Amino acid sequence: MKLMTATLLTMTALLSMPTNAGILDQLSQAAEPTKEQSQQTQSSDLVGTVMSQLGLSQTQAEGGLGSLLSLAQSSLGSSEFSSIADSIPGIDGLLDAVPKLDNDSGMSGLLSKAGGLGESLQGGAMVYDAFEQLGISKELAAPMIDIVKGYLDTNGSAGTSELLMQGLNSIL
Repeated sequence: MKLMTATLLTMTALLSMPTNAGILDQLSQAAEPTKEQSQQTQSSDLVGTVMSQLGLSQTQAEGGLGSLLSLAQSSLGSSEFSSIADSIPGIDGLLDAVPKLDNDSGMSGLLSKAGGLGESLQGGAMVYDAFEQLGISKELAAPMIDIVKGYLDTNGSAGTSELLMQGLNSIL
């Protein structure tokens, strides 16, 4: 009987305590993913697919995807690239993951000195140089492109995968 009385007193005391609605609001918001978290998850899905299908680390997958997307961006220009960017959440993080390249070395460095023809090939060479710096075989470029194309076919707006292929034409 004493235990039941003590339990009732404890429950009454707890229920009579003022509650802070802000804490309750924060708890309910913590359970709901934000738009940014949702975008990171979708971008992580693309990165995860590349990692699992090609056997790459997260750093390699992000840098490799970023280098391909960077080439497409420079080839297409911002207005055409915007539909691709809108279809890949977290694309800025992928573009930021591209390793910094030395303009005087690698295949892209040689092509930068070759004049007009070299300039037209330099974008593709930069992708291969980035892959080399990340420790990715250049033979994995085509399968990675196929993964991004498939992702855009499923998740992108109409025509985005075709724009991607147009933007990556220099390495296809």
